[in-house]
Amino acid sequence: MLNIMGLGLRGTKSLTMEEYHILQSSDIVYFETYTSVSPEPTLNMLKSICKGTLTEANREFIETGTEILEKAKSKDVTLLVTGDALSATTHNEIRLEAKKLGINVNVFENASIITAFTSKTGLFNYKFGNIVSMPFINENFFPLSVYDKIHLNYSNNMHTLLLLDLKDGKTMPVYQALLILMEMEKKRQGGIINNDTEVIVGIGIASGNEKIINSCIRDIIENKHEGSPASVIIPSHLNEKEREFLEVFSTRIQ
Repeated sequence: MLNIMGLGLRGTKSLTMEEYHILQSSDIVYFETYTSVSPEPTLNMLKSICKGTLTEANREFIETGTEILEKAKSKDVTLLVTGDALSATTHNEIRLEAKKLGINVNVFENASIITAFTSKTGLFNYKFGNIVSMPFINENFFPLSVYDKIHLNYSNNMHTLLLLDLKDGKTMPVYQALLILMEMEKKRQGGIINNDTEVIVGIGIASGNEKIINSCIRDIIENKHEGSPASVIIPSHLNEKEREFLEVFSTRIQ
């Protein structure tokens, strides 16, 4: 038996009663720690809930998936994922392989940054285009496809949710992601990213320290807002109702 369970955005506070009982009855719980960030006390709280074995699962462990599938053949195994259970492709890969092996799979949905952040801004969810991920770059890795996807969304009057890569358990600083976008603009010259481009920054969404900040790129870079997890929305044209919502539901910095 394999349970793929979404933990939501508030750590163990987001668990449903059904999820709570399944965690208690699981022989093994793998807590996936590489596709997203949970509140700091989550691991310790899980230790008090889980009666079976609790193991942190890093990127290599999850992408291989061998041990999870092998254990699930004979034991009740739960793969616990921050956010929603199946937002990341790698979790659906594990689900697929389990099905091929004849392992019974149960999926337990929960809140995801993909919908929680966008909804809280007041922007219309149906006006979002493809989700884009910003990776850490180096001199040998500078994927302009990131910019191209944002440009395509913008050209189609669609907003872009920009997810930031993780390192050492924290998301990339927002100002760093915006500086990278500025460099990409110089190379592509698509005319959509500049100092005055409006962006919306979400920090600690669903936490007690949640911040939704609306300002131009120049101000966001200069203020260097700290916090993790963080993500960015690059809006296209905002209609009148979206603008009204955003003015109330976000903090504007000058």
